[in-house]
Amino acid sequence: MYHPISFTPSQIKYILCLHRLSQDGQGVKNVELAGALGLSKPSVHNMLKSLSALGVVKQEFFGLAFFTEDGRVWARKYTFCYTYLENKLSEICGSGAVGESALCGLLADMPLDKIDGLYHGNAPKESL
Repeated sequence: MYHPISFTPSQIKYILCLHRLSQDGQGVKNVELAGALGLSKPSVHNMLKSLSALGVVKQEFFGLAFFTEDGRVWARKYTFCYTYLENKLSEICGSGAVGESALCGLLADMPLDKIDGLYHGNAPKESL
């Protein structure tokens, strides 16, 4: 698995959204991802190129974006860690007190070994 030094908060946001939209195992169209994120198709195209260079996604020419095997692993880890931290921070700060951008920023600032540790230490065994 390719380990980048870190993912940016924006990359994590895209990974989370792509994971949510591709739950059925099908690819996701740029326009669908753009709509879900409230961004332009060119912005989505550029980010998917960036994620592709990191080995997280593959994109068919004028087609669908799919996670690579490594990308699926990162998507599961970040989705779990995002939800876990969102729930813990909601317990402390109140529901909805910490927004998506703040959570993605927190995840981006966490060393990847800490993401792995949080995931492997808390995720249900069937999701590992």
